[in-house]
Amino acid sequence: MSSSTSIELRGLPASSDDEQYSPLLSGAMKPKDDIQRVKRPLGERVNVKQLMRVWGPRLDFVVRLMLVSTFLDDSLRTATQFSALAKEVGAVTLVLGLLAELLGSLCLLALVWPNGATSTLIGWAIAQPVLYGQLSNVELVAGSISVVGGLLMLRAHLVPEQSRYGAGAYTQLFGRLLLPAVYLYRAWLFLYSMITLDETNSFAMYLSSLSMFAVKTAMLVGLVIASMLVAAGLRSRIIALLFALLNITFVCYQHPFFRFVRHEDGEWKYEDVMWMPTVVLSTDTSVVDFEPWQIYDLHKYYFFLGLSTSGALLVLAQFGPGDISVQKNEVVLPVVARTQDLY
Repeated sequence: MSSSTSIELRGLPASSDDEQYSPLLSGAMKPKDDIQRVKRPLGERVNVKQLMRVWGPRLDFVVRLMLVSTFLDDSLRTATQFSALAKEVGAVTLVLGLLAELLGSLCLLALVWPNGATSTLIGWAIAQPVLYGQLSNVELVAGSISVVGGLLMLRAHLVPEQSRYGAGAYTQLFGRLLLPAVYLYRAWLFLYSMITLDETNSFAMYLSSLSMFAVKTAMLVGLVIASMLVAAGLRSRIIALLFALLNITFVCYQHPFFRFVRHEDGEWKYEDVMWMPTVVLSTDTSVVDFEPWQIYDLHKYYFFLGLSTSGALLVLAQFGPGDISVQKNEVVLPVVARTQDLY
């Protein structure tokens, strides 16, 4: 280029040929060049590497906190309702469960003994539905399976003894296969509602039910395909991120325990009208036997279980699907990734 038309381009070698970068100078921009033009101001104003260096550990901690939130909440519930719960599972078992949840969660948050911490939490997540007679509660079991999947993926990342291509890769694979369990359960609910539509003689009701059938079919297909992609490790990080955000929105809508309680006259009062969450009842118990605080407690439990499920999905979005996957080098934001390389 002549000295009169010389333009300094940050990030490009000074000896570059005119012909190679002529689209940037002539204005005949290709789609790829449009992306570069958008990325350049971002890189000039934002130091992406510095942001990740500062905020990366904080985000790691938030993801771990979300993952163990159901164990922290359950340990608090166990401590405050110890006498009532001890009648169901026994005092010794309850103490062991309390210590497992509390110490396992704190160790995982502090990154102390992650191998034993994840093993302890996984063991309690498996044992809890059995001890409380909730094995037929598919919603609770599916959520617990997804949380176990997240713990396995986090374990593979934190435990240095597991080599990348050895046990750690298989641990990540097994954890990734368990992650979509809660969404496969949602897909089953859509399928069940589709095959149990009520008959009607009203044309308007028929059109309404037909529209809902189409919507549920689309959601069913979408959930199944997305779950299969997560299990296969293809575009799994972005799908896991979207699933996590969707799940947080869903639990805030379905189990808003913070709306069911208020503080009046120096004491906590519960709403009289609350819908009943999914729970397996014993033969001598019915829904009408539940006190408002018990229904509130169930909503709180499912809220934090959903929050932990979102944390498990974010583990996949954060660390990737692992080496045994279709797309092991997937990046969530490729534009930002290239910006880090350029600057």
